[in-house]
Parts: sequence; structure tokens; C-alpha cells
Amino acid sequence: MPAVAIVGVGQTHHSRRRKDVSQVGLAREAVTRALEDAGLTMADIDSVVVCTGPVLFAAVNQPEKWLVDAIGARLKPVVRVTSGGGTGLAGALAAVNQVRAGFADRVLVVAYDKLSEGALQYSISTLYDPFWGREFAVGIMGFSAAYWRARMDVLGHTEEAAALVSVKNHKNAMLNPYAHVRKEVSVEDVLSSRPLCWPIKLLDVPPISDGACAVILASESAAKACLDPAWIRGMAYYCEAENAAYRSMIQSEPLTLAASRVYQQAGITNPRRQCDVVEVQEPFTCFELSYYEGLGLCPPGGAAELVASGATELTGDIPVNPSGGCMGANPIGATALIRLAEIAQQVRGRAGAHQVPDARVGLMQAGGGWANLRGVAVVSSEKG
Repeated sequence: MPAVAIVGVGQTHHSRRRKDVSQVGLAREAVTRALEDAGLTMADIDSVVVCTGPVLFAAVNQPEKWLVDAIGARLKPVVRVTSGGGTGLAGALAAVNQVRAGFADRVLVVAYDKLSEGALQYSISTLYDPFWGREFAVGIMGFSAAYWRARMDVLGHTEEAAALVSVKNHKNAMLNPYAHVRKEVSVEDVLSSRPLCWPIKLLDVPPISDGACAVILASESAAKACLDPAWIRGMAYYCEAENAAYRSMIQSEPLTLAASRVYQQAGITNPRRQCDVVEVQEPFTCFELSYYEGLGLCPPGGAAELVASGATELTGDIPVNPSGGCMGANPIGATALIRLAEIAQQVRGRAGAHQVPDARVGLMQAGGGWANLRGVAVVSSEKG
């Protein structure tokens, strides 16, 4: 299979409201930084993939038409991808396929959301199947609370274990200059924070952010001209129906399928030992516990013990979310691409204050929906 590398990465400073820029200005900020990181200009880009959340998230229909001129992509092939919270990874996979097919040597993927300008909760409540799902729509939080509750007794995904995830990720975000939320919290703070939909509490939930991220993917020949490429060793994205009748509430089947496919592509047989750093997209703290198990970092029922052991801390043997993850920033349409960008910077040795020493192989996970859209990628400093 033709090799593909990440050769440029850029993201914005994320915040609750970026009043200083328009939506396209936000995207341009990330694109400019990615091009500078790669040592390229827009003239070097063969194709563009635009990634955003559902249009109501930022209240602009067909935003790619607005974006083209703003980022200098006029008369270039442009396609827009949307897949909820997993949009950025779905867009990256589209770009990988363009390069592997020989359609382009360099593809720019830009993902963004300006959630301060849209109707987020209304949009989420209208995403469901209009016949079987919408009348029960309680937002992602309601379904996620049920998902968490189903696993608490069976797998031990306790409120305390999830609180440790929040503490870890908030602490890591303090080291990330792009993070929206940069404050430390304690387990007691999390457990005593305002209940939202039990067992989900305020500090189990990431912020709502404005932000953007851009990544440049290149063919093997094009990557040779760039410094420190991060090679994509495997990438996959799987889904199932929104309200599948036989869905397991214990583990996301799309996640386990995606992980199995990517590990096969990358030659990974023991992710806990073969991966040096992990970035996951945790829309709620309880999901990170689920991802530990779905990604094979621990056996089913081992997530609470894993996080309590300190293994997933920045100084642990399998650091998870050294960037702070979604607890640091959550511009939904860009969040998945941020995870890929962060893991690429880790294996390139460019993650700054939250760099994991000697990181060579990185694993990332992202997805949309509440369990039904999940993707995985492995990125390495070596082509493999």
C-alpha cells in the first residue's frame, strides 16, 4: 500500500468565543500554521478536504464555498466531509485515500467549528432517525449517561475512576498553549461538581469551543522534501446505525473493528507495549475508560485499575491525552483532527511542554455519535 505521511500541522488557540475572527478566519489561522510547519505554500497543495460538524453547529450551510477563497484554494479540488465529532478523522481518511489513489501528492485537511455561532443542542437533538429515534432524543448526554451506567456494575467504570480521567486531562491541558480550559481540578472537585445527567457531572464534560486544526498529508515522494514526517501506519473508520437494535452497551463494536483493522495494517499485536503515546476523543470522562478497553490497552474491566495506577499519566508507561484531550478544548468538528495532529506532533518530537520523551509510535481514536461512529489511526516516526 502506498505510504502517506503527515508533513504539516497547525491549530488555533481555542476559546469559548473567538470574536476576533470569522469562521473562515479561524480556519485560515490553522491552515497558515500548517503550511508554515510543512514549509509549503497553497500553490504546493493539490487538493483540499474541508471538515465541519453538522451545519447547524455553526449555522452556515455549505461552508466550503465560503472557505475556498479565504484559504487560497480557488480552483483546487475541494470536498467537504461531515461526521459529527469524528469529522476530522473521516476527512483525514478521505485525504489518505486521495494520496494512495494517486489523485494528489499533497492534500490539505482543515477542520473547524465555531460553536458560539450555532444552535448546538438543538442540532444534536435533531440528528436522530425521525421515525424511531427523535421522539426519544435526549441529546448525546442522555444516551451517554445510560451508556456509562450500563457499564458501571459490569466493568467497574465508577464515578471515581472517571473523575481520575478528568483530573489527568485537566492537568495535562495546563501544558498545552492552545487549550481553551487550563485549570487543575481534584477528584473531589469532579465528584462534587453540578450533576447534569447522572452519573455525568459538570467536570466530566468538556467545554464548548471555537477552534480549528489543519493537517497536510503527502505521498512518499512529496514527504521526502519535508522535515520529520509522521508516517500513517494504519487508519480506519467504522460505523453502525444510530439506534441499532442489538447494540452492546458494554463496548462500541465500530471501535473494536477499527482498532483490529488498524493494528493489522500497522503490525501492532500489543498496543500497550508497542505504542508510546495515545490521544483519544473523550466527549465525557467515562468514554476514555471505555476506549482503554476497546483499544486493547487493558482487558475488559481493567480501565479503572489502569487509570488509578498512573499508567496513563504523562509520566506513565502509556500516556493518554498528554494534550489534555477534549477537556482542554472541544471544537467538535475539529476535535478528531486535533487528536491526529497532536499524535503526529508527538512522534515528530514537536509537542512542546506536553511532549512524551522518545515517542516513536502513536495511537489515536476519534468518533462521532455516542458509540456508533469510531475510528482509529497509528502514526509513527518511521515509515515501517
